Amino acid sequence: MTETGKEKCAHTSLRNEVDQLQLSTNHLKNLVYSMSVVMSERMEHTQEYEALLTLFDTVRNHIENAQASSERISDLLEPCALEVSKD
Repeated sequence: MTETGKEKCAHTSLRNEVDQLQLSTNHLKNLVYSMSVVMSERMEHTQEYEALLTLFDTVRNHIENAQASSERISDLLEPCALEVSKD
C-alpha cells in the first residue's frame, strides 16, 4: 500500500472512530435523560433523589465534554481529509 493509501486508510479509520464516539455519546445522553425521567416519576424528593440527581448531572456533564471533544477532533480532521484527497 502506498503512503497516500495508508494515510487515507488511517484517516477513514479515525473518522469512523470519531463518528462512533459521537453516536455513543448521543446514546448515553438519551439514556441519562430517560433514567432521570423515571427517577423523578418514581422517587419523592428525598436526599437519595437529590444525590442521584447530582450524579446524573455529573455524568451528563462528562458526556457533553466527550461530545465536545469528538466534535473538535472532527473539525480538526476536515483539513486533513482535504489534503489526503488531493494526493
